[in-house]
Amino acid sequence: MTRLRTLPFWILAAAALGLSGCNQQQGTEVTVKLINQWGTPATATVVYQVGNGDWKLAAQKDYGVYTFVVPPGETRYGVSANCLPVGLSTIGFFSTYQLTTNDTTEVVFPCLNLSDQSFSEISLDWDASALGANRFEAYDRIDQNDSGSTPLTLDAIIGEDEPFLFLAYSGGVVDYANLEGVRFERFDTTPNQTHSVTFTASDTATFGSLTGPSTPTGFNDCDFDSGLVIHNGLYVPELAQAGGNPCNGDFLRVPGTSPGDVRMFMANYRDPVNNRTLVSILFTGTDAASASLPALPSPWPTSYAVDAAALPSFDLNHPDGDATGYLIFYNGDRGPFWQIYVSPDWLAGATSYSLPDLSQAPDFGGIVPLKGDSVDWEVIAFFSDRPIGDWLSTPTWMPAGPVSMPVLPGGGMTAASIAGTLTVP
Repeated sequence: MTRLRTLPFWILAAAALGLSGCNQQQGTEVTVKLINQWGTPATATVVYQVGNGDWKLAAQKDYGVYTFVVPPGETRYGVSANCLPVGLSTIGFFSTYQLTTNDTTEVVFPCLNLSDQSFSEISLDWDASALGANRFEAYDRIDQNDSGSTPLTLDAIIGEDEPFLFLAYSGGVVDYANLEGVRFERFDTTPNQTHSVTFTASDTATFGSLTGPSTPTGFNDCDFDSGLVIHNGLYVPELAQAGGNPCNGDFLRVPGTSPGDVRMFMANYRDPVNNRTLVSILFTGTDAASASLPALPSPWPTSYAVDAAALPSFDLNHPDGDATGYLIFYNGDRGPFWQIYVSPDWLAGATSYSLPDLSQAPDFGGIVPLKGDSVDWEVIAFFSDRPIGDWLSTPTWMPAGPVSMPVLPGGGMTAASIAGTLTVP
């Protein structure tokens, strides 16, 4: 018979408290969350790297949640996701973050995903006669449509509390100058339902004022947009009209939204001759009556160049210094479609960054373009009073072309980009 009482007390205590060290990883756990374009959990292949080590599969902790451990004595890590849309089996949508545990230990990746939602069609009976309007436009999380007659049919995600934005116009076209009214509502969108949208005098459109930076030498005047970003995935662009030098104009105010919903203001200034862009972005609450965009950074030098290679190196040494982070886009004719965020802390004083070779990682075989492929590249330095870890851990993202932009309520960002094309030797 085993005599447990003969074992030293500290061994029994450690076993009872789970402190024996068996099967436990020591270090800092990093959590990776994947969300689809509507803010709900998504899945993808997630791999990670400690320091400059090999890329390995992260452990799936829950649906859309992955983890890995950065061991003691190390802070630098990389994490990549292949967000592969259903039906596009030959194209990879890759995202890579190169960060440290000082930046953040929880990151979020937006992933295009259509398989985790259920959809319905709803009918909207609308009446904007109280505003003298005869045209109606509706937005939900997956659709946008306008009509001069009622009812209007719209595709929607099935949910009990789905967000909608409704606009009323006078005249025969949908145009900012003809905008008369605005309503924000939430509806139950279970199938085969009809909802009524009736504008009243209290829905008359009201506007806020915008001011932005002056046009830098060599750049075009601002191309401005303001959008409504609802925290669970509704994004409505083109709710403002601004331009000139300095950039100024007005934006549509949207009543009835909730805390956590955001207004986005963004002014772009382009130098088409040298493929350069300067951007100023501000995220405010939806009740804002005015907005003033942050001052622009310096542009990249026109001499910036990237040596041709399948996995090239980029100089990450913007002349303003102290960048919050860097973002690289690398997009080939046949793939990859790849975005890479790099933190200054990860660079640890280095001013050059080489794209990592993930080709041996599971589901990343198509990430390296082939000889003769034409690849577009863009390098962006961004500046903010909020650290890069805050931006990459936010649960709210908005579409920005084929990719998504992190949305940080109350945050502002400016950025300088330069772009080019290379042929893989």
